[in-house]
Amino acid sequence: MYSGVYGLYNVIVIGSGIGGLTCAAKLAKNGKKVLLLEKMRVIGGTSHIFKRGEFYFPMGPLSFSYPDLLIEILTELGIEEKIEFRKNNFQLITPLFDIVYSQPIQELRISLKKIFTEEQDGIDKFLDELEKIMKATVNVHQWHPDYLIGKKRDNARKNLLLKYKHEFELIEKYSKISAKQILEKYISNEILQNFLGSQGTYRPNMSMLLLAIMWCLISEKGIWYPSCGMHGINRSIYDTFLNYNGEVKVASSVKEILIDRNNRVTGVKTIKNEIFESKWVISNADYKRTFLELVDPKKIPEEYLNVIKDAAFFDSEFCVYLGVDSKKVDLSKIKAQRVYFRKEIKPPEKFDLEDFDNREIEISFWSENARDSAPLEKLTLVLRSGFPYEPFAHWKLGEMKRKEGYISYKKQLAEKLIKTAENIIPGLSSAIEVMDSGTPLTYEDFSQRFQGSIAGWSWNVNESKKLPGKLLIETPIENLLMVGMYAASELFLGGYPTAMYTGNLAADLVIERSP
Repeated sequence: MYSGVYGLYNVIVIGSGIGGLTCAAKLAKNGKKVLLLEKMRVIGGTSHIFKRGEFYFPMGPLSFSYPDLLIEILTELGIEEKIEFRKNNFQLITPLFDIVYSQPIQELRISLKKIFTEEQDGIDKFLDELEKIMKATVNVHQWHPDYLIGKKRDNARKNLLLKYKHEFELIEKYSKISAKQILEKYISNEILQNFLGSQGTYRPNMSMLLLAIMWCLISEKGIWYPSCGMHGINRSIYDTFLNYNGEVKVASSVKEILIDRNNRVTGVKTIKNEIFESKWVISNADYKRTFLELVDPKKIPEEYLNVIKDAAFFDSEFCVYLGVDSKKVDLSKIKAQRVYFRKEIKPPEKFDLEDFDNREIEISFWSENARDSAPLEKLTLVLRSGFPYEPFAHWKLGEMKRKEGYISYKKQLAEKLIKTAENIIPGLSSAIEVMDSGTPLTYEDFSQRFQGSIAGWSWNVNESKKLPGKLLIETPIENLLMVGMYAASELFLGGYPTAMYTGNLAADLVIERSP
């Protein structure tokens, strides 16, 4: 035992995002002595709300897919709270077409043929191939060995060729093929290629498998909002953790994951130099944070470390939170809770990060989901647009510290985004009662994710090929496991459910190997 040891545990969980919370609660329920360490003062990662004036806003995820999986995991934890789910629809507005695309594929097929009359044959051929892959991906986590670990994976391998040979072969094939390659085979119109290949206006860059997963989530499984909010789910899981005698320390940042000469974890050291020993360490921090900051690089196989360094994460975003007087805005163009809008589509050489007219922006009518987030006749809106970290990096002086001029620059950027949104929400600027904004630096500080990344590993097919598997829960360090969005190479269940699922699997593995 180290000198100055503050406690001995079966498991230490780093980070209280939904993956870490789920894992910690399940282990505590199964009799393990668990310590949950959270750097921030708020439990739940980005899945919490904050207040500005009379309005409440979401810090992170707005909705999710696979509500049945969520209920299944909550039931396993002994949580029987009744949760109702409200389906969210998605709309895309471009200079050339306006479509609500969160509809079954057969209905989408009809809608697209009316818009792109010259591409009817190609639409049929592409969607036929897409549907074939989509059917193979439904509930893939229940049978495919690459989405399971431990004994569950072993059992899945035994049944694979007997029950799922065809689906397995499809998934293997299309995980290596770019969606762009298939789209160009059937469809000539670049605008249609972009829509089918990205559910938006950008060029397709993901694998055909991931594209099929994304269409399956939005058109078949659906995207849903829980009546208690994501923060309510987190609170229920956290209360369960405490009820089963789990221990938690907030405002407690881990400085190092301790590893012995046999390459096995022995515990953690905090920035206060407190040492907590444990047989297992489970990190809900992302992969780059964990292996590039918390683990001695000499303990990590060189090839593995290089993969983590080289493989890209999904970018961050710029976000504006608005409290709005509904009587002063025209919502006649709005047909869904989540609207994606691009005013102009200029040639690539004209691209400018701050030109939101030529970029895809998201407008989320959050108060349509969280009805109590705004007073009567008011709205809470969340405007977002993808934004890389680098343009903001020079503003950073340290954690929560910025150079002079940052706030005014952020405000200017917010005003540009609002001006673009006003093209489809006339009157928006004059209806604003409350405004706040978040940048990649905000998400880096509050989510503790590397460079404020928001959606796991990069979705680019060439980047995803670098990673060693579908699930990245197990690591080369004995008894060091990963959970959360970054513990999977692709968000095969969507972000929130994938994070929760990896936490559940990691807990099962610990229970299986240390009964």
